[in-house]
Amino acid sequence: MSSLTDYEIDLINKFSDINEKNYQTNILSMIRLWKIKKKSYYDYLVGYEALNWKRLAVQILNNFKIKENLLIEIYQWLSIPEIYSGMSEFQFRHLMGFEKYTSYLSYFYGVLIERSILCYVERENYKKRISNGKSTVNVLNVSYEHIYGYSFLHLYEEYCKKSSISNKKHYEYDDENFTYYCFKKRIKDSEPAKLASDTKKGTIFLQELMRSEEKRLGLSNNKVKYSKIY
Repeated sequence: MSSLTDYEIDLINKFSDINEKNYQTNILSMIRLWKIKKKSYYDYLVGYEALNWKRLAVQILNNFKIKENLLIEIYQWLSIPEIYSGMSEFQFRHLMGFEKYTSYLSYFYGVLIERSILCYVERENYKKRISNGKSTVNVLNVSYEHIYGYSFLHLYEEYCKKSSISNKKHYEYDDENFTYYCFKKRIKDSEPAKLASDTKKGTIFLQELMRSEEKRLGLSNNKVKYSKIY
């Protein structure tokens, strides 16, 4: 259990009896009780406030000794493309606690929905340019300008400067922070009607993506079952 505080070690020990029936409850309960210092760096906390709870869950799991079959089941649960991971909103909020739940919603809207808005606008711009016989090379910048009023390069250089980070190295955490930065900029600068319209488009796009992923996972699980039978 490297790089853990005594409190975190005690917390993990308290919920160490993980099995097929209680792992969801135990993991979310640990996240609820996990201490996060304000304005401190954590790679599961985007913009110092938006909680990527699944990344935290993986870090917690790395300190458990779990049988392979159970670990696979847990990771399958973490991969469920649903906002509440197969639970009701009430149950999910109750287990995670109000503070962590609110922080997760910031991540959901500030990263997942924000990315979905960009994907939706990119898709529409590709369709328009292809139907008009135009080049699709610059679609990314056109999409950023449509949503935020600035090109990707302008926004990313602005983000790097304000965040005091190098734009030569880029990791998943940096990408989430950049997306969250764009989200907060959009909230600040957009007209209310455009803000609501773009958010609705992103939400619909994400719902479509989740339904598609659920079907894919269902087919994948059926193939696994079929192979076991034969």
